[in-house]
Amino acid sequence: MLEEWIVRVQEREFGPANFATLREWREDGRLLAQNPVRKSDGQDWITAGEIPDLFDVPESPSADEGIVRPGKMVTFSQIIVATCRIYGCGFKQFFALSLLIGIPSLALQASLAFVDFSEKNAPVGRTPLASAVAVVALVITLVSWPIFIAGLQLISGEVLDGRTISLREVLRRAIQFWPRTARLSALVYGSFVFWTFIPFVTILSLVSGGDVSLFALALAILILGLQVYMTARLFVNFMFWQQSAVLANREGVNALIESRELARSQPTAPRLQRPLYRGAIVASLWLLLLLALSAGVELPFLLFRMRGVTTVEQASALVQTFLSATTPDSITLVTYVVSMLVHALLRPLLGIAFVVLYFDAKAGLPAGSAQD
Repeated sequence: MLEEWIVRVQEREFGPANFATLREWREDGRLLAQNPVRKSDGQDWITAGEIPDLFDVPESPSADEGIVRPGKMVTFSQIIVATCRIYGCGFKQFFALSLLIGIPSLALQASLAFVDFSEKNAPVGRTPLASAVAVVALVITLVSWPIFIAGLQLISGEVLDGRTISLREVLRRAIQFWPRTARLSALVYGSFVFWTFIPFVTILSLVSGGDVSLFALALAILILGLQVYMTARLFVNFMFWQQSAVLANREGVNALIESRELARSQPTAPRLQRPLYRGAIVASLWLLLLLALSAGVELPFLLFRMRGVTTVEQASALVQTFLSATTPDSITLVTYVVSMLVHALLRPLLGIAFVVLYFDAKAGLPAGSAQD
């Protein structure tokens, strides 16, 4: 008699299903290696990835190097090492996936540089091609972003399990998650934009003008404090939404609930061992690295432009010429390309680090309280 299995997804059980059905669910993206399963006549739960030959992808070199799903991390060095090793093992897939966002973003940035803006701030395409490329590139970027998010989680999860996965398979499975990640992306990023843009505009309206009253200044400071507070709360609540939506295969509200609970877990642990503080520090370090490398990329091109400039008047004239240019020169376009490549290299690192932190946070939950 063929073995049949029960699959648990979001605390609901499906099945019994035979091996062929499990393979079909895996191909459709409905069954992930992390999903709990048990035999229909048994009580012991395992992960779907432990079923022999179900996820029969070639083993990666990382399997011999000890790249396995981490338990509870103790130091930041372990988190950083795990992140770098995962990135190294799946570098080709990560970089190619990042270019899925980087190339359309580069096309958007370059095409906008050829678009002129009238005095009324109405965009007027210097050529129909520039305007068309800008619109198409923007649409492709927005459509590709949820695929990038899902694909990043899938590659990280496979590498953590000691397996490799082709880019084609990543894209096929990531597309299955597109509706879910697109909805959550709109909610998450829309919330950040709302609580950043609206208070900023309000503060500008209060402090702009000739005379600013003491009441207006105090109100602006109060709004600024509210903005910082809300942004911090959003960061905490949404810290693990990508991992919950893809790796835990949870739908919208459930993904956000798990994200919030994991971020706020371990309240009695030392601060540097809490997911909340670790996530904030990792994000800050990544941002500093991105800014430093971006500045390092821009500096050589800036120095090249400044060659021969010896006076303040010459520097001012150079800046004015650069600002009044109607089309970008070759140096500007090369800067765009190099900057895009730097961002494409660094973009996956933050997502990988949060995958490590996600499993770290789940491993730190009390026994019996971890969400399947």
